[in-house]
Amino acid sequence: MIHQPINTLLLLLVVAIAFPTSDAFAVIPQQHLSSSSSLLQSRSHPAQQQSMALHSSDQTSAITTETTEDDDEDDEDDEYEYEEYDFLEESDFTGSEWLVGSCMDSSPNRIDETWVRLAVDPKDGKQLAIWGDNSEGTWKFDKASQFLTMSKNNILGKKIWAGVVDDFYFTLGTVRGWSFFSAAAVVGQWQAKRLGVDPEEAGAAPWFEPQEEEESPNGDLPEASSEQTE
Repeated sequence: MIHQPINTLLLLLVVAIAFPTSDAFAVIPQQHLSSSSSLLQSRSHPAQQQSMALHSSDQTSAITTETTEDDDEDDEDDEYEYEEYDFLEESDFTGSEWLVGSCMDSSPNRIDETWVRLAVDPKDGKQLAIWGDNSEGTWKFDKASQFLTMSKNNILGKKIWAGVVDDFYFTLGTVRGWSFFSAAAVVGQWQAKRLGVDPEEAGAAPWFEPQEEEESPNGDLPEASSEQTE
């Protein structure tokens, strides 16, 4: 009975020598705790990982949506307004008749009126311009530029009525002429309306439509001059 406590004490002494108290109960360094914490976070529950992935996906989707909306706004700013415009064909002039009024520079206060028929010779297909004063010439319409030319031949030279056509019923332009005694030059202006059509359908000529008054930079209408008010 007496030797049993002595053996116990010896056993405790051996254990104390083999395993010092400072090593057995040493504090774990903070960096090891951080590493362990990171390891625990990386080994989080699959449901938590899925939630984090969904949250990241939502943020990416939101950024993508904002970028798409910005691109759409930029595209709207770059959009252009297109006006409908029907190109006239050569067939729109073949066989047509026009009342032509010409104002020559040599007689600015006088308007000479005549008619012209844009015909086609059935024999050779030549485009003939037959005038009301028994003169003849040729005519041509360029679809790409919508440009109409009508010529009139005389003994001394030729005159050409030409201009861009932007209306089926009305047109205008300049008169160019040349002769054996003078070079080609602009000698007048002309206006014409198509004959043989419904006047109500044709409407008023563009040069008879009232022009819009220009506004001054401050938004007010320009004041009438003293000559207009008197």
